[in-house]
Amino acid sequence: MKKFNINDCIYIQITEDGRKHLKETVGGEYVKHCIKNRMEVVDNEVWYKLQFHVVMRLLPIPNTTTLLFKTDIMFDNK
Repeated sequence: MKKFNINDCIYIQITEDGRKHLKETVGGEYVKHCIKNRMEVVDNEVWYKLQFHVVMRLLPIPNTTTLLFKTDIMFDNK
């Protein structure tokens, strides 16, 4: 098995609902300075490289069918 630390980064794709959630909870300035600058394009798709614990705090998985980020995530191979 491979150990994964919650401080390690994952790549996620934020949904439209996730963008709305972030704007309402942390505000546009935070998104502009702390999330948008973490954007990377992989295979012509926009992904955001964030620490796992940050994703879980900012974009929690709700008890509804509305997801704040897409279900596929990527890990760095390093």
